[in-house]
Amino acid sequence: MPITVKLFAHYRDLLGKNEVSISPRPGLTVADVFTETIGERANPELRKSTMFAVNEAYVPADTKVNDGDRIAFIPPVSGG
Repeated sequence: MPITVKLFAHYRDLLGKNEVSISPRPGLTVADVFTETIGERANPELRKSTMFAVNEAYVPADTKVNDGDRIAFIPPVSGG
């Protein structure tokens, strides 16, 4: 089963879509998925503040992902 990556705010705008799918492989981490989907397009400062979730639970970037997982990249948001 593919891994589904949900994109929010800046990342959704950057890629022009709400989600993408990637093929799972052994040892894949949330950070790897971020690099494959967003890569160098993300501002390094924004990347430092991004939160990650796997299956609706916040996780560190070195968390391993599995077939069928749902990952979310949540950039910081501000309002006013």
